[in-house]
Amino acid sequence: MKVRRPLVYRSINSLEAAGLIKPTKTEAGVQGSERTVYSPTSRGKSESSQWLNSIVEHPRDARIELLAKFVLRTRSRLSNAGLAKRQRNLFSTFAQEFKLRERTTDVNTKLVARWRYESIDAMIRLLDSVIEE
Repeated sequence: MKVRRPLVYRSINSLEAAGLIKPTKTEAGVQGSERTVYSPTSRGKSESSQWLNSIVEHPRDARIELLAKFVLRTRSRLSNAGLAKRQRNLFSTFAQEFKLRERTTDVNTKLVARWRYESIDAMIRLLDSVIEE
């Protein structure tokens, strides 16, 4: 995956303005110009840790946010099992609600309810496999 340079610099500027990272040194760049190395501030470390340990509140956000958390936790050599268990507990509640709506809704919304249930059921199966690892 390739990220465009303006997006990278805009993100760095935003993180620095928020006090989450700070420049710590400069070093020779590959193509001649110096590059700045950034490190997390103590606040940045704290907020990052809180985010990595927090569950995703809604299934629609799981595809990107939860997957990113699992990948970053794995890179940091953190276990994903505890987060997966907490996430599964919340998503099980959603699944029950979606299943109930599938049975009680009118014909026009029944398919949507079934879609939502099947989607979250697949996420729960994935979470089960993460827990078992």
